[in-house]
Amino acid sequence: MMVRKLLLTYILLLFSFTALVLLVHLIPKSSIEKNVVESAILLKNEGAYKKFFGFKLFQLDNFTDACMLNIAYTADDKSPVDAAMMNYYHWDGNCFDMADNILQLHNGEIDKVPRESYGRYWQGYQVTLRPLLCFLNIHGIRLLNFLLLFILAIWCSVLLAKKVGSAVAWIFVASLLLINFPMVPYSMQFSTCFYLMFIGMIAVMTSPILTTGIDNIVATFFAIGGITVFLDFLTTPQLTLGFPLVVMLLMKSLNKGDEKYKLWQLVIIASMAWAFGYALLWASKWIIAYLLTGNNILADAMESAKLRSSNQYKGMEMTIPNIISFIWTNIASRGLQWMVYGGLAVTLLVGLFYYKMQKGLLVLKEYAWLLLVTMMVPVWFLLLRNHSIQHGWFTWRAGLLSLFSLTLYVYYTTRNEKTMR
Repeated sequence: MMVRKLLLTYILLLFSFTALVLLVHLIPKSSIEKNVVESAILLKNEGAYKKFFGFKLFQLDNFTDACMLNIAYTADDKSPVDAAMMNYYHWDGNCFDMADNILQLHNGEIDKVPRESYGRYWQGYQVTLRPLLCFLNIHGIRLLNFLLLFILAIWCSVLLAKKVGSAVAWIFVASLLLINFPMVPYSMQFSTCFYLMFIGMIAVMTSPILTTGIDNIVATFFAIGGITVFLDFLTTPQLTLGFPLVVMLLMKSLNKGDEKYKLWQLVIIASMAWAFGYALLWASKWIIAYLLTGNNILADAMESAKLRSSNQYKGMEMTIPNIISFIWTNIASRGLQWMVYGGLAVTLLVGLFYYKMQKGLLVLKEYAWLLLVTMMVPVWFLLLRNHSIQHGWFTWRAGLLSLFSLTLYVYYTTRNEKTMR
């Protein structure tokens, strides 16, 4: 039963992904040209890496947003299959020139800018980006992002308060604020995983059938993993797994049903299903691209995977001590040591509180699954250490998951049992 459900889910996703990217590449370039050019001018004026408050962790990724626009603009609607599968763009190799390269293309200087392919990703965001560009430039897309993401965040918070408890909802809101969620809508590539995170949470809370029984849990998280790799540019994919998972398990812990599996076992099962969906649908893009175009992008994909998972960055071997030293050097150079000291002080106080409280091991073990979720982000960072360090100025927001789940662990293991909600 489970195998059949997974197979049907996989076929449905693969067919939908392929059909959607092919369809949107039928949109003529003339329909999006005006808004792409206006967007490129805006991004060029802002700069590739505009910072809010002069703080690197509050930095936009206008380079990647310009790349997304570049792919949309370069696509040849007369060869939609090739365009959809190979995802061509023109770039001179300078990270600060991506928006300017779009303007060069618009001005007919195509011979001055080499053509590249980003076919190893699905680039599924084009399914929404290309239609939006028929009506909006990036300024309008940012406004739409603000509206939709804040509606979804409020919806999630209200549902959390109703389904799980008001304290959890407030912890969720506070966690969002601590990672500066209000600036996420400014970048298209930052926004994708937050959309998926919110929608996943809402789906779990409003459609219990999705997580009723192990077969449905596996199929649901398999699908979430597949949709994540379709749409995301490898930004903060952990959020799309962790938040729906935490919500599902909190609801199960409250309902106290006759669940066959323990909560920590469901963390592992759902995570494996998500990872399987993520990996399988990603590899499927390479196969589909080869079958439809004859181009073998497997070598490029493998080379990128080798680089992103390597333990080398700017000549430094990224052992755990070297990573800690690298992070500390960057923190110290910005005078932010107080954040580390504050975190250690809070950890010490919490530890003392636990000791004085003498909570039984039973309570600590009951919510230990939250500690497993907390570790998802550090483990991911270690596995993809090159990518995580190089792009740390945006991958750090994945820490939202660790912050939320660890805070929940402290809350659930220290609260007064009489105040359940």
